Amino acid sequence: MLIVVASTVKLTTSDKVDVSQTKNVKQERKTIEKSKTKKSQMKDDEMILYRFDDKELQIYSLLPDDNLLMMKFQKKAWGTWDIGGWYISNDGKIPSKKYTLMAGGRSDWEYALRVRTNPKEKYFFTGGSHGKEFIKSFKFFNADDGTALPIKNGEKKTVKRFKILEETILSTTNENNTPYANVSREYIISPSKISLDTDFKFTKDIYMGTSYVSMLPISKEYGRYAWFVGTPNLATTPKYGKTLADENINNYYGEVKALSVIMWGDKKPEYIFKASISDSNMVDNFQNSLKTFYWDINKMANKLYFSKYENYEDTKVKKGTEWNNNSEWSITVLPKKYR
Repeated sequence: MLIVVASTVKLTTSDKVDVSQTKNVKQERKTIEKSKTKKSQMKDDEMILYRFDDKELQIYSLLPDDNLLMMKFQKKAWGTWDIGGWYISNDGKIPSKKYTLMAGGRSDWEYALRVRTNPKEKYFFTGGSHGKEFIKSFKFFNADDGTALPIKNGEKKTVKRFKILEETILSTTNENNTPYANVSREYIISPSKISLDTDFKFTKDIYMGTSYVSMLPISKEYGRYAWFVGTPNLATTPKYGKTLADENINNYYGEVKALSVIMWGDKKPEYIFKASISDSNMVDNFQNSLKTFYWDINKMANKLYFSKYENYEDTKVKKGTEWNNNSEWSITVLPKKYR
């Protein structure tokens, strides 16, 4: 496998039914079904965007095995929009009502910075699923021609590549008046692939401990195994429903110098997930102890981290410092001849 990867209510007789209401419900259902798009109407190089509501955007594309992939982009309680996960549609419809989570869920992908304002304080996380991050602007674009692409609730749009521009501030408190960095994110989304360019501009001095510049949370069913590309290190974690991690044992795998990691599972092992960052400078050339590692986080999921810095060594990031990071996540389906 490694070699291949590298190349519902019942009515009783006493229940009374309002026939007119039943007709209305049936009519509403017909209307909804008519509005649904079938995957057979999609092209391999296209994506269908569906604005579910004010807090969720769904992005659909076809995988090579003709399964319908759904990516969620979701708004957090504090206002920022983040990657919500990759799912496989079980009903083949757009919007899909039945789907299975493969990667993501409630855990973060983009970044999570562990900071404190002075060495005498305790560390706290900012960004990702931890909050202390506030939105300044958020816009959609057609990535091919650069035109704005506003999407209303319930509306669909078809594109080949999709761009999201988001500007945020990272804060040392749950208020937006204590910023320490400005962040600019540019997502370029194409079928089965997400690319994220992130620019950080620090507006005040901050002390930083072990932080994560990119991550991938993945179900153990689809990500039990991880190969740290460029190394002989292959991790095999406990299967879905089991974990070796507890309050005393983190059960990390890897902790090696790797810019890319390939993951797959016992369920649909032909689905190959890849996560990478482009520049080792973003992780200080792997000088910290954890480096790139895979965490047997609980009975249901594993999580990949690209890390930097150490908790026992305060690293002072000075005002005016700028960082740029490029992260990519992709799904590849192995051809049948390699399975």
